[in-house]
Amino acid sequence: MKLAATFVLALAACGAPAYSGEPVTSSSTTASRPRLVLVSIDGMMPDVIPSAPTLRGLAHRGASARIEGVFPTVTYPSHTTIVTGVPPRLHGITRNRPVDPLDKNFGGWHWYAEDITAPTLWQAALARKRTVALVTWPVTVGAKATFVVPEYWRSGTVDDQKLLRALSTPGLLDNVAREFPALWTHLVPPDVHDDAQFAIARYLVAHEDVDVLLVHAWGLDDAQHAHGPGSPEAAAALAHADALLGDLVALIERTPGWDRTTLAVVSDHGFARVDHEVRLNALFAKHGLIQLDADGKTTAARVAVVGNGGSAFIYVLDPAARPDVDRALAELGPIIGQRFEHAAIVDAGGDPTATLAVAAAPGYAFDDVRTGAIVRDVAPKGNHGYPPSDPAMAAAFVAVGPGIAHRDLGTVRMIDIAPTLAQQIDVPLPSAVGHAITLR
Repeated sequence: MKLAATFVLALAACGAPAYSGEPVTSSSTTASRPRLVLVSIDGMMPDVIPSAPTLRGLAHRGASARIEGVFPTVTYPSHTTIVTGVPPRLHGITRNRPVDPLDKNFGGWHWYAEDITAPTLWQAALARKRTVALVTWPVTVGAKATFVVPEYWRSGTVDDQKLLRALSTPGLLDNVAREFPALWTHLVPPDVHDDAQFAIARYLVAHEDVDVLLVHAWGLDDAQHAHGPGSPEAAAALAHADALLGDLVALIERTPGWDRTTLAVVSDHGFARVDHEVRLNALFAKHGLIQLDADGKTTAARVAVVGNGGSAFIYVLDPAARPDVDRALAELGPIIGQRFEHAAIVDAGGDPTATLAVAAAPGYAFDDVRTGAIVRDVAPKGNHGYPPSDPAMAAAFVAVGPGIAHRDLGTVRMIDIAPTLAQQIDVPLPSAVGHAITLR
């Protein structure tokens, strides 16, 4: 399906910059293969689409939906569900970060593709001899793909740029930098600006004739965490991502493969406004369940916590400590909005190794700080991680492409996205427990 020429003009009118690189022509081996471009705008809520010209135009031409996410509604479990079609309990990325009560992992996240325990959409595409590019998609360090720029950081300094070059497909980032000289000012993990991911995506579309392209951009997520959903800063971040998306769409339209391209834009979760933070580790330290040294570092633990913003997983490391854990949590009273015992976590598709989970009441979110006040007021900001049944946690989906009709799909499940996209590009993904959505 081709977008009307008036839509391309509308993109130019909304301020999307023109791409200066030369677009590629399809080779004879790829000219008839369906193509997928999947862009994730982290933290994008369905209700903001009408305010974004590119997204609004895509929704007007194609299908759109609200997505009911997974538990917890955080980035790494959600993105892995988007590409596997199974809940976190089955794909193994149940949190952003591993359980690490003694801080031996130095704040590491679930970065490594080998930890995914379910087949991915990119693996299925590679098995069909398709070319695949992964651009800062979560959990892709070490992923086997044609082109990879993983999402990864360690020191938060310019040395992480060297690390990223070492982990990425050799020469790819240097090639991008030759066409987009500002790349390295935007690509200092974890402080990565959307300009970097979209520059890499434009290069791949223009020069590498990729069959499957996955891109993750998180400027909007950063703005909403710092300033809250609906803030001027969040609006500016959305407008910037939308303009960059418009530039990418205009470039794809100029390639010979546009009429065989499915272009999908997704998000991983919504956002809620918070003005209180809850420190479960400090609570457990008060009750002697966590031992801290003079510097506030954990020396021993009978319980571990992984905060997910609006929820937290609790791991009772010493079974004898369970009554003390329950007594400590009771002190929080109505600050705990919901409580999930182990069986309920498993039923929700969450971490089967967690003992229990708690969800915060509206306006509250959990962090992992171990010292100071157990509950503290903060300047209004944003967070997610609440149960997927919370309407504020809804993610968004928009798609245009061959045979995709203009329609509002209502609410769909996140586990349905992967089989839907797999069907669009004629790639089998039998391991998915979700079902393909009817887009025609």
